[in-house]
Amino acid sequence: MSFYKYTNINTAVLVLQNSSLRWSSPLLFNDLEECQFTPFTKEQHLKSHETYIQVLEGCARGCLVYNINKFSEITMRLIHVIALSMEKGTYDRKDYANVLANISGNPESDYRDFMNTALIRCFRVLCVTEKYDNSLMWAHYADQHYGCVFELEDLYDKEPRLLRKGYVRYHENVEPRSNPLDMLLYGETDEVRDLMIRDVAFSKRTFWSYEQEYRFMFSETFGEITTKIDMQNNTKDIIVNKQSDQLFTDVNFSKKSLKSIIFGVRCMSKDIQKIVDILENSDYQCDLYQMKMRDGCLFKEELSLQNFQISVEAVQKQT
Repeated sequence: MSFYKYTNINTAVLVLQNSSLRWSSPLLFNDLEECQFTPFTKEQHLKSHETYIQVLEGCARGCLVYNINKFSEITMRLIHVIALSMEKGTYDRKDYANVLANISGNPESDYRDFMNTALIRCFRVLCVTEKYDNSLMWAHYADQHYGCVFELEDLYDKEPRLLRKGYVRYHENVEPRSNPLDMLLYGETDEVRDLMIRDVAFSKRTFWSYEQEYRFMFSETFGEITTKIDMQNNTKDIIVNKQSDQLFTDVNFSKKSLKSIIFGVRCMSKDIQKIVDILENSDYQCDLYQMKMRDGCLFKEELSLQNFQISVEAVQKQT
């Protein structure tokens, strides 16, 4: 299966010289709303709080419907405290409901803060598409047809650790794969984190749907992420340590995976020659094309290097 990467000529030169593609944090993307979706409404959070307290009460009474061995440390402590309160006859559900409500007073903001503080810097995303003839993509990402498009069969030489991939979902409101109750019960587990990331990092608003984006993603180390909850003061702090300051990672690809390069309608001869020189001095074996405009329609035409050289030489003689 082929994927297409739209780019300008200067970036194309770097890609070919280094045989690598830059996978970036969404913080570097042109969409300021990247990873700013919050899958759960306040109503969904409040419902999860009700269920959470019911589970805590059930466990405190010895009704172990859930596997408590998977519960977070905070959940286990709450079960213990509730059990002691029940023994003393002082337990009041409202007290715990108020604590949860105060801690998660603005769940959408809390979710976004966690994503922006703890995760987004470590995301590494490569955005591609399955079409080479998308006019808006040419305009926005290939320098208004002065650039080119790479056709790649494989986008990495060695698969990045914990690679996620898939089509971007375009919508105005997320229908989440994840569940706020799981976060309360189990904390920040790998499974919960993976679902959260897919809900947020593979979603964009509908006006971006023209990109028809397919996304590849992995994460650099998240370092140490600690969430501290002060139930007396009803505060929550997210503390992050040992994360890289760099917002991108260059990932190598095999030269054999480059199947073709498609130059834009306006791509200048000197820029095409620059790319051709790199290809001839390296081990790339790929087809070359150029987009053409005829009768108001765009189409792809094979680029004959021999005819191209003759054309370039003719222009040079005239000048």
